[in-house]
Amino acid sequence: MIYSAAAVFVVWILFPIWYTLSSSFTKPSEIGARPTPFWPASPTLDNYRLVLGIPTKDQECIPGIDIVNCGAAASNVSVNKLVDTMFNSFIVGAAVVFFTLLISTIAAYSLSRYRFAGSVFFLNFTILSRIVPGLVLVAPIFIFLRVLNLLNTPWALIISYTSFTLPLAIIILKNYFDQISIDLEEAAALDGAGRLQTLKLVILPVAVPGLIATGVLVFLESWSEFFFALVLTDSYTVPALLAGFLSMQTFNWTLLSAATIIAIIPPVLLVMIFQKYIVTALASGTGK
Repeated sequence: MIYSAAAVFVVWILFPIWYTLSSSFTKPSEIGARPTPFWPASPTLDNYRLVLGIPTKDQECIPGIDIVNCGAAASNVSVNKLVDTMFNSFIVGAAVVFFTLLISTIAAYSLSRYRFAGSVFFLNFTILSRIVPGLVLVAPIFIFLRVLNLLNTPWALIISYTSFTLPLAIIILKNYFDQISIDLEEAAALDGAGRLQTLKLVILPVAVPGLIATGVLVFLESWSEFFFALVLTDSYTVPALLAGFLSMQTFNWTLLSAATIIAIIPPVLLVMIFQKYIVTALASGTGK
């Protein structure tokens, strides 16, 4: 019964991904055929060529612009921006990871090693802040960024994403620091190392797996965030751009499928490479 339930769950999770992959190799005229084929009868790479701005075999066209000569393209120019937008998403995600790890490492280490007035309240407040929906915060954040003239800039996303990912990073890193023996710090103190030296030369090298896992999770959350990217920028990152494939004139599912498959390749590879660190970090503190 356990294996049967697990098999049903796996099918439930993987079927949408498989259908998207299959649709990305399907011609627009064949989409929605009944019965739905397990794999397209005549797979094509034209959808990927159009999304990446490469002319198809049969016709020279500019996808998303020359609609008359390129009937398979979507009726907006978003299909030409996928590669640039993925690069933007990577830059934003890398910046968010840097600032989040910089701040959360100091905060988590302080919460793990010190008991100061308000430390318990701060930790509980950090945990509770994760349940606040983004819809509640979008208005004040929008006004704040508009006053600073940062709307439709990478900094609008970096600032907002960092504020969302900090609680998650602090919680994970605190649990990880709690598992590191304090004897290492006492030995460093006997050798004359200060707190910052101990953190830099002793604790951080030991906590590399936790830092990697936290960075990966923060990057994934930044990469997949949609609502604030749509409100604060003009389709600057991948999720907001993919939503632009739906327009009032037409909706090409095959192009959206191809763009989606391309967009999920970086996070999937990232998780596959650092899977061991992610599992270790998420499981830290569960034995207490």
